Amino acid sequence: MSQRSVVLGSLLLLLASPVWAATAAEAEHGTNWPLLGLQVLNTAVLVLILLRFTRRPIRDFLLQRSHRIRRQIDAAESRLRAAETEIEQLRRRLLRFEDEKQEIIARSGEQAEAERAQTLERVRATAERIREEARRVADQEIERARQELQSEAAELAVSLARDLLREQLTLDDDRRLLREYVDRLGGTS
Repeated sequence: MSQRSVVLGSLLLLLASPVWAATAAEAEHGTNWPLLGLQVLNTAVLVLILLRFTRRPIRDFLLQRSHRIRRQIDAAESRLRAAETEIEQLRRRLLRFEDEKQEIIARSGEQAEAERAQTLERVRATAERIREEARRVADQEIERARQELQSEAAELAVSLARDLLREQLTLDDDRRLLREYVDRLGGTS
């Protein structure tokens, strides 16, 4: 609903009240045209004064609100992009941990082969122990890293979602606030 239609609606309501009063008076005593004319003139002057002094503050308020909401949306979008970039970096780190796991396993195998030349029995026991330890350490490190990454990603997502929900305001909310403001202006006159 535009500002002009709100003002016109308010004007019609203000003009209609003297007419209703005049109609009630006419039914009882006949039409008092000078009184009706003064009431219409008084109402028109009141409407012109209200338009003169409230148009600019209302427009300025709405423009400031629009700019503030735009800045909040821009800030939220930049935080979203930063969070997405950080999530992508965390994913790459997770992939590097997988590569390191494979490297650790490969190194353990190489160590087992080097010791095999010295003593076959000792190498078997040592190689098995090293492989199991490497797998366990790698699995623990990967799991720890995965949990840290998931925790960080979850915290970032929750924080971003909370900020977006706080900052989002719909066009319907703007309209409702404008109607309430105009209703309050109309109610005080």
